[in-house]
Amino acid sequence: MGGSSLSSGWSASGLPRHGLPPRHFDLLAGGGAGRAVVAHLWDSERSHRLVLLGLLMGSASSRADATGPLSGIEAAWDLLIAAERQSAAIADEILLLPETGHWLRHCLGRLQSPGHGREPGDPPLWADVGHLHLLAAVAAVRTGLPFRLRVPVRAGRVWFPTLGCAVLPGETTAWQAAEVTFDSHTLIVTPTGTAACGPGPVRIERPFAQPSAHWQVPHVLSLDLPDGPREILLHELGPYRMQGKAWDSPDRAVGPAAAEAVHRWTELLEQAWPLLARVDPSGAEDVTACLRSIEPLPVARPFRWHSATMEDGMGGMAASAPAGTEPAAAAQFAAVLTHEAQHSKLSALLHMYSLHTPDVTRRFQVPWRDDPRPLRGVLHGVYAFTGVARFWRGHLLNGCPEDEQRLAAFEFALRRRQLLRVLPALEREPELTALGRRLVGRLLETVREWEDEPVLPEPLAWAELAVDDHALSWRAHHLAPDPDLVADLAQEWGDGRAQAAAPEQAWPCPVPHLVPDPAARHLDARAVLMRMRLMRVTATRVRATDALSDLVLGARPADVHLLDGRLPAAECLYTAEIRAHSDAGPAPGTVWSGLAWTLRGRRDREGAARALTACPELVRHVYAAVKLKSTSAPDPLTVAEWLGHTVAIPDQRR
Repeated sequence: MGGSSLSSGWSASGLPRHGLPPRHFDLLAGGGAGRAVVAHLWDSERSHRLVLLGLLMGSASSRADATGPLSGIEAAWDLLIAAERQSAAIADEILLLPETGHWLRHCLGRLQSPGHGREPGDPPLWADVGHLHLLAAVAAVRTGLPFRLRVPVRAGRVWFPTLGCAVLPGETTAWQAAEVTFDSHTLIVTPTGTAACGPGPVRIERPFAQPSAHWQVPHVLSLDLPDGPREILLHELGPYRMQGKAWDSPDRAVGPAAAEAVHRWTELLEQAWPLLARVDPSGAEDVTACLRSIEPLPVARPFRWHSATMEDGMGGMAASAPAGTEPAAAAQFAAVLTHEAQHSKLSALLHMYSLHTPDVTRRFQVPWRDDPRPLRGVLHGVYAFTGVARFWRGHLLNGCPEDEQRLAAFEFALRRRQLLRVLPALEREPELTALGRRLVGRLLETVREWEDEPVLPEPLAWAELAVDDHALSWRAHHLAPDPDLVADLAQEWGDGRAQAAAPEQAWPCPVPHLVPDPAARHLDARAVLMRMRLMRVTATRVRATDALSDLVLGARPADVHLLDGRLPAAECLYTAEIRAHSDAGPAPGTVWSGLAWTLRGRRDREGAARALTACPELVRHVYAAVKLKSTSAPDPLTVAEWLGHTVAIPDQRR
């Protein structure tokens, strides 16, 4: 990896300008890449981080509160440059750590915008800026340079990225400094200030691999893969992670429990990675070129394998820790790997090019999120799920085990339908730049190549229902109807004048407006139940009991009746929940959406079906207003039926 060095100074003027050849851009834009393209992204990312580091130095060097009790920032910078002269490869590795990117963006935000992201209990500025000192210390240790440096201590811990975490003995304060010395063999961490009167320093001997009460060693996953051995850092330590807030009280397994966790992670990756390579070689190549660390998240429930990537942390990902009992675990995690590699690739591309105009404030509906998303988030979503769809398609076409075929068919059909729901409109979005439109167009070309590929009938039908169900639930939660219309309709009902109107006398229905609802949660609950029903090993666990929500958050017994075709039973439970809802505001949108699906094909409820599928937000809010003024809760379907014949329902044809 070439380019300018740290010793060039703080200015970005000497850094190379990066761009992709058109062929590489189109390959990347279509969802692919390959080692050569990803290597180009890494080169660009290196320059990007050097720019950020220069900005940080320029902003922090003149501020006393950026240094505090630490050694001067120039001393840390000089040590980092000296280490780079010993080994540019080691300096680059430290510069390109996922946590380094996250730290740079976070710290610059604080330096450039006072109050940026500050919350009670957040560290003083010098504790964040001082991560530079720790990076310099690690670079010096790994290149064999002796040094003495004052570094930040957080709640008695000093995190040396890639090396380990020193845990100071005795009483400590939330934020303090420690003097770190290294003599080419021994690393010594000594508290300063009042803490210096405590039990004494922590001494760690090279090669720093022996854990103790005062030295926590990072877990590294040593993988035996078909294309050779590979090491992935299990990123459980340090403040610049997805779960950085947990740094003050890390819940990290030790002893046999830690060994078991490492074994489960290793086993999972040694199953998922080769599967990805077999069914989606291009996706596996990108994962191999991108992935450097995994941050464990809490163990997920069935078919909710949570994962995430920080936009400034290329090469890192966070994912639910494996329990060892997940159905289709290798396939599910292979999809997670390619999903997060896609995010890393797009993040690096966004550091090279503007794909949308700045300061876009509008929010959008996407069928894989509970919340409205910014345009940048929509781009990330369509890019990531194109990779996921490609994996499940490859799994179906390349020896998918019989017990996973229905699940794989559902996942492919689901992601294909979701993408075809979003991409055509996104391509016309005026806030996209020419390159952004080119990227969306290439993704659309990729997905349309799969559009007519056959899928098993039952998984296909459920995938279509899942996408439409999410859209209804999302709309019911996040779109707000005209409040005057809601009040007038509720008044008419309350006055006993609720009668169907002739078409020419129907109430006009103004376009609803977006009001994000923080209570919108688990809009995918019925989709999770579908996945469980599609696999024999989990199908029997799905029962219409009160314990269902313990298995699938957000699921209801009515959902099981709905999926099993017991529509009267489902309708009864949904309406009962709506009538009994006692919290302020309307009943959950997912309940109204479920009720809408019980009306499919019902000729006696055509008005209710029309209202609930075209404007569920109006039915939801009008019913809540009616119920608030009534002595007894009216029947939800009766209100919906009346609205279906009273309001000029907009045409929902696409």
